[in-house]
Amino acid sequence: MSEQANNCCAAGFGVRLIGGADDAALPIDMHDYAEALGRCTLVDKTMFIADILDCDASVMVCCRPEGFGKSMNLSMLKAFLERPAVGHACRSSFADAQIWDADGGRYRDEYACYPVVSLDFSGTARRGAAVADVVSGALSDECTRLLALLEAPDLARDKVRHIERVARGVASEAEVASVLGVLIELLEMACDEQVVLLVDGYDAAWLRRASARGASGADPVDLFDRVLFDAIAAAGNSLRLVCLMGERPGPAEAALSSRNCSYCLSTPLSMWCDRWFGFSDAEVEALLCHAGREEYLDDAREWLEGYRFGRAYCSSPARVIGFLDRGCTAPVRADLYGYADYLSRVVAGWNLDRLSVLFDLLEPHACVEVPFCLGAAGPEASSDDGLWTELYLSGFLTTDMTEEPEHVSRPRALRLPNNELRQALRLVIIEWFECAAEDIRDVDAFRDGLCRGDEGAVRQALDRILGDAEIGATNPDAALPYHLLLQGLCFGLPGYANPASRRKRGADRWDIQVFPTGAVFDVADTIGMLDERPLITINLMYDPDVDALGLELLAVQSLLDIERGGIDEIRVPRPGVGRMRWGFGFDGQHVATVCQRL
Repeated sequence: MSEQANNCCAAGFGVRLIGGADDAALPIDMHDYAEALGRCTLVDKTMFIADILDCDASVMVCCRPEGFGKSMNLSMLKAFLERPAVGHACRSSFADAQIWDADGGRYRDEYACYPVVSLDFSGTARRGAAVADVVSGALSDECTRLLALLEAPDLARDKVRHIERVARGVASEAEVASVLGVLIELLEMACDEQVVLLVDGYDAAWLRRASARGASGADPVDLFDRVLFDAIAAAGNSLRLVCLMGERPGPAEAALSSRNCSYCLSTPLSMWCDRWFGFSDAEVEALLCHAGREEYLDDAREWLEGYRFGRAYCSSPARVIGFLDRGCTAPVRADLYGYADYLSRVVAGWNLDRLSVLFDLLEPHACVEVPFCLGAAGPEASSDDGLWTELYLSGFLTTDMTEEPEHVSRPRALRLPNNELRQALRLVIIEWFECAAEDIRDVDAFRDGLCRGDEGAVRQALDRILGDAEIGATNPDAALPYHLLLQGLCFGLPGYANPASRRKRGADRWDIQVFPTGAVFDVADTIGMLDERPLITINLMYDPDVDALGLELLAVQSLLDIERGGIDEIRVPRPGVGRMRWGFGFDGQHVATVCQRL
């Protein structure tokens, strides 16, 4: 039974699937609610609308990692609140949804009532486009869409022409920067109703701050401040509500606080709106049953669930839909390249000591306890705290310590949420070591020699890798870098699980064990796999003052210590056959190896 299934907070929420025919597909790469509802099966998240309408603050900021339904929820909010264009019938697409009859149907009073300004800046992050171009394009598209509502005769003609110039793409930079406030003012007058402002990707500028400065040297964050937050502050009571969707709370908090705007914030730590992003265990089960795949629920739990938002455990909707789309088969290497590429960029400049924290995260039930700084701007943040916060906000890590979300500097234990992220992290570690060696064939030779008991091949490959990776250059009098090197190179051994290290058990424990496994991630992990795989136990000794003979004796001594310490006196798990012991000696420049097969 999963943690989600036992989570009592889910009991108060029903699960409902809406839209499409009985055999309708799930919305793959679709973010428009109205379009998806007519063509696909959706999980009913419409009570998100109730939370937004009931909120005391006029500005709501909702932060979740990519793939957790922000764009779909924002589009759903637009579909519910936006008044139809003149001449279009107002037929409810929410009649079968939970929101329609909730609390005696009182939310229907605000159905299709408001002019809605909807801006999507997420293209800045998705497509790598220049911030100024995305901002200008989003404002131009929205001005074009809403021009038909600005035909009232009593509107100021100079302001309508301002909207028209932005719509045609011929406005000045100053006109683009100020157009949102003008648009809100005219819509309120023309429709005689408050305006709703919805913004997707409000933090896109901060995600690309380091690389998105234009030729003029203008700061894209300053552009967002002028275009978006100045307009929100100036609009005041002209706005019924503002809903901002993004990944990082810091930018909105700073901008709104400096303008004395009241707001309500939902982060992955918050209890507010905690059930309306991500799929609960019950919702995943309902989707699998709808698809006739209910027997794959345990697989879905293992690979996809484990995120904790507020009081609720959940899975990423994007990953669940992908899981169903490929016939409920487990992810393969190609499915995880997006995760792995991002993480590889983050850790590319890390040394072995920092990288070893990732080794520890792959241990069962492992976590790293760090203080949060939710205002971190992005992966370029210099401090370790900023990097861990970045990985948390991006959905690579999660925490069960969601109490007191307002205490943003409180240390919290971060963990990997599921098997999918564990495999992605494993790929990142493998790639780091393959990049550290100038010739990837040396890494392959080390792994092949280690599995086959070839002392010469392992020694020659390791000698070259030591020089390439400059192991010991920064701390030549310690054994730790050599231990971490051996442990890291053992990730990706064909037919073996991740290496287990005892380096944190004290008393100079430098032994490593690699267990054979029948659970192969994908076909790439079978290349070079032997039919008979022994349990591999590695031990090392380090002494910078030994001569060549002493170096050989270090390797022999470390091998003998495996038996003396009873390190591998365990039953060899299937499909393992026998035991293989490796002793390594290091002097800071060279390595000696000795192997024993039992």
